[in-house]
Amino acid sequence: MGRIEFGFRALGSGLLAGALLGCPARAQDLREVSPMPDYGVVMHPDDLEPGDGPKGTQGKVIAVPSGQKIWWIDVIHTAQGTQGLTYRFRFLAPQIGGRSPLSPDIALADIAALCDTWVAPRIARPAPEPAEVVISLSDRIVPFGEVDHAATQYFDTFSVDEGKCEWQFF
Repeated sequence: MGRIEFGFRALGSGLLAGALLGCPARAQDLREVSPMPDYGVVMHPDDLEPGDGPKGTQGKVIAVPSGQKIWWIDVIHTAQGTQGLTYRFRFLAPQIGGRSPLSPDIALADIAALCDTWVAPRIARPAPEPAEVVISLSDRIVPFGEVDHAATQYFDTFSVDEGKCEWQFF
């Protein structure tokens, strides 16, 4: 008798579940879902406006120790790096190329300054911490993932801990 009673309970639960599943539920209605927010980087509204730089850059010229003119291009965070979550901040620095380019030492010092003064303050907290931050300077805008043999580019990698950049050997 206990088995029959158990069977009726199971049957009753099954009928109830079947009745509920047979009716369209509001939670199951198709609805437009907004894309996942870009919560890893916090940009100032001025950063996102077309600025005073060449086409393809955003915001105003960024001050660096060398005095060269540098503009922000974009942040790539959808391509994982060798250490995991990676933010790639890309900048246009026309003076690193051309007929009388700035030396690599000057460009790398500017990259370190960009990390401390421009990049680190824009990494959102709380949010997933990036395992690494790659900062690149290019004398021309090169689409991410493409090769331009005529371009001069410098890259450096950092970790950011408590708002401070620490250079990482890669």
